[in-house]
Amino acid sequence: MNLSIYWTDSSSMLAQMSLPQMIKRLPYSCQARAFRYKSEISASNYVAGRILLQHGLDIHADGIDLEKLTYENSGKPLLPGVAFNISHSDHQVICAFANVGRVGVDIEKIKPIDFSDFDAMFSEREWDLIKGAENPLEKFYWFWTRKESIIKALGLTLSYLHQIHLDVTKNEIVLNEKRWFLKNMVHWDGYLGAVCSEQDIESMEFVKIVI
Repeated sequence: MNLSIYWTDSSSMLAQMSLPQMIKRLPYSCQARAFRYKSEISASNYVAGRILLQHGLDIHADGIDLEKLTYENSGKPLLPGVAFNISHSDHQVICAFANVGRVGVDIEKIKPIDFSDFDAMFSEREWDLIKGAENPLEKFYWFWTRKESIIKALGLTLSYLHQIHLDVTKNEIVLNEKRWFLKNMVHWDGYLGAVCSEQDIESMEFVKIVI
């Protein structure tokens, strides 16, 4: 499977235009969703993600319009016959396109957290590996981004996160008798990301988009 990852920094958009001006760049149905966000960074990341998505659709899906988006119960946007997924953290926004099967991606800025806030999200064995690692914070995000990419590929919600148990020696996981493939992304300084896909990833292309 070939994976294309389009990415941008939403802060560059905010430096050039106001949030209402950014939102007006989207189709009307997407504008309504953008206005629901209470923080400027969340709304700008949503706008940037949809612009990246449209860029990818122009290349991989003959320019299908964003107005045709539908949504799963988890909030995951869908387009028939097109495999894509969006993630963002801080001002970093990515949109991945796979040429075969479903895909889920997650990107997280590595920043200090209180591990106790996430007790229920990991097994005892996973916590042992996190806290015993040379860099516990990076190990936490290694687990977290992989788990998030899995639930996003499957169209599940965060409530399922604690049911996923990862084997650190493998880049795959079997769920409901189906095998999914995992790969980490370390393309951005200070961030860690992961991809979950139905097919093993043969190539991964990172393309920066200036919005």
